[in-house]
Amino acid sequence: MKTRLVIVMGLLASLLGCSRPDWVEGGLYYTRQKDGSYSVFKLLKIDDGGFHVRLYSNQFPDPPRKVEESKLFMAGMDRKPNERLGMGHCPVSKNSFLGWGAIFIQQSTVSAEELEGYKMWLDAKGGYF
Repeated sequence: MKTRLVIVMGLLASLLGCSRPDWVEGGLYYTRQKDGSYSVFKLLKIDDGGFHVRLYSNQFPDPPRKVEESKLFMAGMDRKPNERLGMGHCPVSKNSFLGWGAIFIQQSTVSAEELEGYKMWLDAKGGYF
């Protein structure tokens, strides 16, 4: 009986797919914000402690199906009213990240410049949010 249950569970898992998405470095994802808008981030790195992301300031009224990367920007301290603060590198714990409900948009690449904040974080032995 136990063997049948394991076989049935395995078949269901393979037919329905895994419930956890496959996170990919360089992937662009969106999340829904409290105000109902959608924001985009790039997944820079995945490690044992969590996820390292680049947060863009762009806001979208609907879930973006495709993003023109050259239009993504990160607003700083001098940002406009109601404009989200961007971050070149943000270390996020696994639990926090999984709570975001991120949806994959498209694959991109991660440049050496985009990893500069991550390398400084490593050198400083930083933590996660």
